[in-house]
Amino acid sequence: MKSIRGDAGAATRDVNQIRAYYEADEHSIFITFVGGLLYWCRPNGPVELLDNRSHRRQTAEGWRNTSVNGTLLSADRLSGRLLKVQMFRGAICDVRAGDYLLRKLSDQLSPEVAAAEEAERALMTAIVELMRLLTWQDFELLVDLVFSTSGWRRVSQVGRTQKTVDLELILPSTAERAFVQVKSQATSAALNDYVARLAEADAYDRMFFVWHTGDIAEESSPAGVILLGPRKLSRMVLDAGLSSWLREKVS
Repeated sequence: MKSIRGDAGAATRDVNQIRAYYEADEHSIFITFVGGLLYWCRPNGPVELLDNRSHRRQTAEGWRNTSVNGTLLSADRLSGRLLKVQMFRGAICDVRAGDYLLRKLSDQLSPEVAAAEEAERALMTAIVELMRLLTWQDFELLVDLVFSTSGWRRVSQVGRTQKTVDLELILPSTAERAFVQVKSQATSAALNDYVARLAEADAYDRMFFVWHTGDIAEESSPAGVILLGPRKLSRMVLDAGLSSWLREKVS
């Protein structure tokens, strides 16, 4: 091998790669990256020599691009510590971020990430309680700020009653127009009323129905309507960096 490669280090790496291919058992994991996704498999059985002199090994369950629980393993959700193996110019190399890889494949969180998620859930719960302390005017302003940070532009305010505030928005990148119904307290009857109004309005592509108090299920959105109740809205407030603004408003 050294006489062919002309370099002892390169020859050693080649031998190690060949041994890994032939000797890895069913407890080993092979990974690769294709089209922005991580694929993984476990080898199974001996290496076969094909008629064209190439070699092949079977996999235990085929190549997968999801975790054991079905989470898509897209590169944008993977650590750079793992992604840097894509820079390796050989066929097989060790994965130094092995512990991280195993956690991602088994949908397990590191202690640090688990602690951060717990703190985030507590903050979102607090955000909901703070939103309920806002006046209706300030709640309208908060919703306006949330949408503006998402790229929506306020065109006009078309209604102004104490517990009901309508906003008209446009998304400049697509020219999509939306009607936003903001309510401090929401009921199914009120939602149905505005769904009917949307059906009669040709000027809007969809409607957002936003509230912080009420018993409407956020997952049961009617056609053309996006429901943003306290759980979803608290996430948007957090992602928009508005938690400090909210805290100062009610303090």
